[in-house]
Amino acid sequence: MKPFVSCHSLRFAYALAAGGAAIVVLGCVGCDKTKQTSPRPAETNAPAPKAEARPLPTPPTPTNAPPKTKLPVRTPTELFQEGLGFWDGKGVTKDAAEAVRLFTLAAEQGNVDAQAYLAGAYRIGAGVPKNSEETVRWFRAAAERGDARSQGVLASIYGTGEGVPKDLTEAAKWYRLAAEQGLVRAQANLGAYYFLGQGVAKDPVEAYKWLHLAAQKGDQEAAKNRGLVAQKLSVAQMAEGRKRAAEFVPARAK
Repeated sequence: MKPFVSCHSLRFAYALAAGGAAIVVLGCVGCDKTKQTSPRPAETNAPAPKAEARPLPTPPTPTNAPPKTKLPVRTPTELFQEGLGFWDGKGVTKDAAEAVRLFTLAAEQGNVDAQAYLAGAYRIGAGVPKNSEETVRWFRAAAERGDARSQGVLASIYGTGEGVPKDLTEAAKWYRLAAEQGLVRAQANLGAYYFLGQGVAKDPVEAYKWLHLAAQKGDQEAAKNRGLVAQKLSVAQMAEGRKRAAEFVPARAK
């Protein structure tokens, strides 16, 4: 994953409040015209009638109210790129904690790059305390989405037992997925696994294939191991290993 930072525009939307007044309609009380009665003389001691209480009209909403500004909606990619700026200190003051906060927002929405960076932050304790469970959780999330580097790191974690129980079968599984996408270091390690029979059945021809592929890409350790494997192979087996390497086509990431 190549770090990059891109500027992005912020879009704002406005909503105006509408105003209006409620109209109160009062009815006539006691207007029965079916009976005509003579007025009775007024009683001097009778209390004065109380005025009927009327509901207060609803005050109008001011039409000149300031518009409400909505917060800009950022995509997971934009969140990751902003976090990357804080992570690298490009254009802003370096702030690993803020970077992790933004990576988390993006990672939770499925951004693979953010998941890988967040896993790395938990692995080294940058911006957050070291946490093996979170490291594996987020590397696995990115690896399952097809990120070859995360697959390779996850394989290494299981292969060495870094914060998790050592599991060579799980390590070989993730090395294979990364190697099939063309990740050179994963190819070199997978070749060694096949030669030693770690996590997979021992297969020197398959070991030669993967070591040959990595050596062709300039991996010096793979080239040395390829020489050691070649000493154990017949001419026909070596030819088969080279044939498999020549037919190899890298898998496409998901």
